[in-house]
Amino acid sequence: MKKINLEQKSLEIQNIISRYTKESFVCFFADFIRHHPERRNTGFSEKFKSKLKDSLYLIMLRLSTPLEGKEELRYSKESDLVLQQVADILLEIVSFYLSENYDEFDEITDKRQRLLVHELAFKNYFQNGILNYREQEINKVIRMFKPYQDKTQKRLGIDLKTLIDLCTHSELIYRAKSINSKSFILDKKFDKLARQSANGLLAENEFADKLLELSDETQESFLNFFENPHQCLLFTKQDFLPSIEEKYIDIFCDLFSIDIKDTHSNLFYSQQNPLENKPIIKISNNKYLNIYQKQLPSALYDLLYTTLTQTKKEKEQLNFRKGKVVLENHTLELFKKFFKKSKRVSFFTNYYINNHPEEKDILIIADKNAYIIECKASRYREPRRDTEQAYQRIKSDFADCIQKGYDQCYQVEQELINNEKVVIAFKGKSEVILRNDIHEIFSIVVTSERFASIQTDLGLLLKKDNADPYPWSIYVDDLETFLKAIYNRFSNPSRKIFEFLEHRELLHKRLITNDELDVCAMFLQNPKHFKELCESEYVVFTDPTLQNYFDKLYFDKKLKFKIEDY
Repeated sequence: MKKINLEQKSLEIQNIISRYTKESFVCFFADFIRHHPERRNTGFSEKFKSKLKDSLYLIMLRLSTPLEGKEELRYSKESDLVLQQVADILLEIVSFYLSENYDEFDEITDKRQRLLVHELAFKNYFQNGILNYREQEINKVIRMFKPYQDKTQKRLGIDLKTLIDLCTHSELIYRAKSINSKSFILDKKFDKLARQSANGLLAENEFADKLLELSDETQESFLNFFENPHQCLLFTKQDFLPSIEEKYIDIFCDLFSIDIKDTHSNLFYSQQNPLENKPIIKISNNKYLNIYQKQLPSALYDLLYTTLTQTKKEKEQLNFRKGKVVLENHTLELFKKFFKKSKRVSFFTNYYINNHPEEKDILIIADKNAYIIECKASRYREPRRDTEQAYQRIKSDFADCIQKGYDQCYQVEQELINNEKVVIAFKGKSEVILRNDIHEIFSIVVTSERFASIQTDLGLLLKKDNADPYPWSIYVDDLETFLKAIYNRFSNPSRKIFEFLEHRELLHKRLITNDELDVCAMFLQNPKHFKELCESEYVVFTDPTLQNYFDKLYFDKKLKFKIEDY
């Protein structure tokens, strides 16, 4: 691929978008991030590879120049052409990051493998958002930091409960303003007019003329929405009153906002974006804009982790809690709820098998099938740009997490396969399991971080005996979502997870997907077709719109996540 100057290309984009005022630019893209699923995917939107990541990058790129700009960014044919130009340059940048080394190693298999792993990791890390739900993010904060409330209050001047209440209230404010901003929809005459326009039944200027025939309230509501679709994303400190004390609102805004007037230096696409930790922009003294509201609980998690790990000892203690306490307990509870309909089920936690000295995490015997589960909270670091360095880091993180989890599962699996009986020691007691009482064995590695493509297709990096089946490795939030969906849809969930795992292991080395939930949705939508695909020899590409399956369940209130006590 032709070499490009990344700095020059980034400055080229910055020069184009600096014609727009900072406020109108950030408001435009905040609205785009939140509401693009409700609109047609045309023009510049169609060219964005990641509507979230690309938008966040452009916002920070615009804020990283002192130029104020003179034009107001509103959607029009003219502005769309400008943004299409920006999207084209952005595509050049991303393509260069991923493809600059391909020509050199075109015929070398191991080098091609490294490039593929690097490309997948880069795309997953920088371009793909995580499909999970707000309640899951909040629960993650509660489970991890609930025991540290006094220390949080002392170091931040605000307690955990109030921080979570502020995140929750922020979403409620948005929803109320969103409903209010679209009140014109409730006018039946407007609804009829909109349908006529959408079906091409009105002449070019007829819509505007007929709009004038509607009530003043409907006209004003529609025009306000048309001119300022981002209005529901703006808030003031007074919006939180009287539910939250003023001093805590001040702390919240300081912790999670960046000032639009601040100086930034985010030029490159692969730089850490400040909006991930501070997803609110302070427009003026009492005017704030939610850029990426779903990120608030995640930003809170990162803030609390940093705040509570000021010494090496604190960091070691918190990391131990993250894996050995939080992840294991949460995973165990998920499976306990899932298998509660099973008549024959046993759970073994923090157990030892046949006097082996290494403690294992979870073993479940349900309906004569064994589920060996290892929980891993190891890190997954940002991929480097250089392919060789990036590959070594990705491989190292994979080995510390998924590979280690598989190796531990394999030890238990071999004991169950090669012995007539095994002794499980746990919680000061022991139990004997007979091999003849177990029909099938499945290994599952549950991770606290999302490894995306290198986790969904373990054929890329996992080292194992060719005769041994692949384990199932899954990010814990995806596990929760999938188990809930199976449990709510099927009368015999234990049988369905067996069917899924029995066939899922056949997909490795020929699966192209960014997200395990795409695979899960394939199974839930059509189990028979899923099995046929798994048993075929075809390379399987998942449709990225499959994740809408879970969104529909969620918004139809068939997929529910309860906020834990805090």
